Amino acid sequence: MISGSDNAHQVKALIHQVSGIPIDCIGLHDSVIATLGLDSVEMIDLLMQLETFGVTIPSAQIDATLTVHNIVERFVDGFCSERNQPTL
Repeated sequence: MISGSDNAHQVKALIHQVSGIPIDCIGLHDSVIATLGLDSVEMIDLLMQLETFGVTIPSAQIDATLTVHNIVERFVDGFCSERNQPTL
């Protein structure tokens, strides 16, 4: 079973992959847009990466209030253990 901290690390790794921000500089309560500064292209890339894990975020929720923690919560809810998961 995958723990919450593993999910948080996975989300942080995806953010790092699309933005280049070091994983240890990404906090759970950081806003993906306002604090971490992901631009529209990086956000689209992140959303596409999340979809490979069965995670979707409604467009109405993609704004300056979207935090890393919000994504981790969706990651936990959307995670499907039967799917083949891409490795980072």
